[in-house]
Amino acid sequence: MTDTDHRYPLHPHARHCVTLTQTGITGAEHLSTAGKTLLLQVGYRASRRLGEITIEDGQRQWRQYLAPEHGTRFINLSGVGSLATCRITCRHGTLDTAAELLEFANPALDDGPLLLLSPHPDDAELAAFGLYSDHAAQSWIATLSAGEKLDTLRKQYIPGLDDDLASAQLRKGMIRAWNSVTTPQLAGVPASQLYCLGYFNDTLSALLDEPQRPQPHARLPALLPTPFRRWNPTPLPNDAAPQHSGERLIADLVALLEHSRPTTVVVTHPELDPHRDHQASARALALALTLSRHQPTRVLLYANHLHHGKHFPYGPEHGRTTLPPWFSTTSALGPWQCYSHPLSLERQRQKVVALDSMHDLRATLRLEKRLKRWWNQKVRKNGYHYYGPHDYLQTHIRADELFCWVERDAFVRGMNQLAHKGN
Repeated sequence: MTDTDHRYPLHPHARHCVTLTQTGITGAEHLSTAGKTLLLQVGYRASRRLGEITIEDGQRQWRQYLAPEHGTRFINLSGVGSLATCRITCRHGTLDTAAELLEFANPALDDGPLLLLSPHPDDAELAAFGLYSDHAAQSWIATLSAGEKLDTLRKQYIPGLDDDLASAQLRKGMIRAWNSVTTPQLAGVPASQLYCLGYFNDTLSALLDEPQRPQPHARLPALLPTPFRRWNPTPLPNDAAPQHSGERLIADLVALLEHSRPTTVVVTHPELDPHRDHQASARALALALTLSRHQPTRVLLYANHLHHGKHFPYGPEHGRTTLPPWFSTTSALGPWQCYSHPLSLERQRQKVVALDSMHDLRATLRLEKRLKRWWNQKVRKNGYHYYGPHDYLQTHIRADELFCWVERDAFVRGMNQLAHKGN
């Protein structure tokens, strides 16, 4: 049983010292909850089972799950009707009665278009399907990589379809590129606002390290991003004389910024998410912002891969989510704001359909894992639905999508600082 406090470089609009009681939360009874993200910072003592936090406000009920570890944790109270009647109970663990309520003003996302940058097909859906569904008419989605990497023929989507790995990789890239520009249409995002840039999987960091040097595909030396871009609605700089280079990637992003003119850009968090392509996506955005004539107001940040917490968010589908495990109060990006975007139960079900449409989230479970799931669901009655074989269809079907966010200038300064640190 580990004893670790979760810590973050948060800068809430206000902090309130509160006390948890059997009937509500005292110390913030008259606080309006509308238009705000509310996180309760509280000490937690775990048992050896997953902690189950129940949040009730007299009209609705939510559950949030905590790993069996001791320490300071953050409970998402966004959307509760009244803190005065908000009851919080804990099963398989205990919460301190003294806590601190962090109040964040939600960003004004209706002030202009949103541009979502997805390192690979399905990253936008995992992190922000609910967000872009609720802003479908003004959402633009650009997927940077075709996600064509394939290590073995056994992992083809259709067994035995291709006889060599190079052909199978090309086919996988075509399928995933198609996924990236069709799945968002299920949410009402116009096809005219969906792009796949087609750069190669696991190469984005290398492209940015030497932006002027074209780099060939590892298995298909003659391949260019062109076939993965065939469904793009308008030409981009790398279409006329295509190259696989960082310089062209940045030029494409500049063109998209100036074409879509977003006030909000959504991209992977370069510190929370350790995947090299995901970190490179944030880096590419920062470089593009230094060249673009259009400047957004804010940058929302998400993490689909984590340094800590393999099965985060914990617990069954449809529970609440909160900040992923982290242990520092400093960040190169400066202080973070938080935004919790709510998903209705129907929106969560729509997200299940969207994730199911993504070929790369389909899988064949090993017998051992099938038996484990059956035992946990039927015998232990753990409450999981197991909508699909991939763990993402459990961890990312939640009542909220939670983002950190910073102003544009802070993002660019922080990315410059991280780049210099890396060098």
